[in-house]
Amino acid sequence: MSVKFLHTADWQMGMKALQAGEKAKEVRARRFETAARVVELAKREGVDFVLLAGDLFEHHDVDEAVVRKTVSVLDGFAPIPVFVLPGNHDPLVAGGVWDRQSWQAVGDHVVVVREPAEIEFREDVALYPAPLTQKQSMLDPTAWMPARAAGDGRIRVGIAHGALDILAKPTNFPISAARPDEAGLDYLALGDWHGFVQHGRAVYSGTMEQTSFHEKNPGNVVLVEISAAGAEPGVTPRKVGALRWGEHEPLIRDKTDVEHLREVVLEAGPLSTQLLRVSPELDPAAPPDVWEGLRALRDELGEEAFFLDWPVETLDVVPSTPAALPEGLLAGVEEDLAAILEGRIPEGPGREAASAGPEVVEEARSLLRRLAAEVQR
Repeated sequence: MSVKFLHTADWQMGMKALQAGEKAKEVRARRFETAARVVELAKREGVDFVLLAGDLFEHHDVDEAVVRKTVSVLDGFAPIPVFVLPGNHDPLVAGGVWDRQSWQAVGDHVVVVREPAEIEFREDVALYPAPLTQKQSMLDPTAWMPARAAGDGRIRVGIAHGALDILAKPTNFPISAARPDEAGLDYLALGDWHGFVQHGRAVYSGTMEQTSFHEKNPGNVVLVEISAAGAEPGVTPRKVGALRWGEHEPLIRDKTDVEHLREVVLEAGPLSTQLLRVSPELDPAAPPDVWEGLRALRDELGEEAFFLDWPVETLDVVPSTPAALPEGLLAGVEEDLAAILEGRIPEGPGREAASAGPEVVEEARSLLRRLAAEVQR
């Protein structure tokens, strides 16, 4: 008696990918390509079945083309059985995506689990799904799962979507980390958390393709092998995601820091697969060649990266020591603005600015400093 299956979750088909800007459409297309690789992996590994633990779709209003393409991908698993669990993004509700005619075209090997009830996969393997019927709840969806009866020697696998209570701030569909022990589960396949996490027999596969910045260890599916009831499951995460979302907020003081930033970005993989968000913290005392190096790096990444979010304004640094303005009207204005920020009302042209708010005065002074810095370059 043994079983081998593939655990995946959070495909989020039809996601908007707003963080990817003009690349959003391409990001959505890449998810289908990655899903096709998951199908290939399942067939290559000869798994007995596939578990998709919630959020196959981003929401119930996804475009019809998204549903049809998803059906086409899932049909590729045939004849491998696929058990699809409705999650909090695509719960079982009347008139939802699961009722669409386009979804009904999916092959018979794909089963949307609609009841929290035992499914006997084989005489020696039982599944315990916890489908969601709403978007939010503070109830544990796995609470229904029964304890293992005396003499039950079957391999028992739970499927659920929610927040394991070992995670930070489990505010929606909390799941007890003790559930595998309490219900005698050999494995609890989880969805909702987008990175791979294992806590004993409870495992998040994470999303197969990263969905946003800040996600930790995304882009995986999990191959699971269980030799017998009570045996430790063999859990092997497999990287399938193509895109890498990276956020960088380095402190830049000299040219060495610029080169280090470049090395960190390149070590993450080919630039053509990276979505980058860069927000450097620049030391105002850094010499001009450091700023020039950063501008050159920004140009390089902008040309080669899949997507780059690096506002040019982040390279507009105000020196800590105000640059000297040429004698004349501008220098006088700068002195007047400084006086206002010190709580004094100046004489001359700057007097009228004394009634402005301090944030306005500070911004005006910063603009003058930037102008001086540009002149010095």
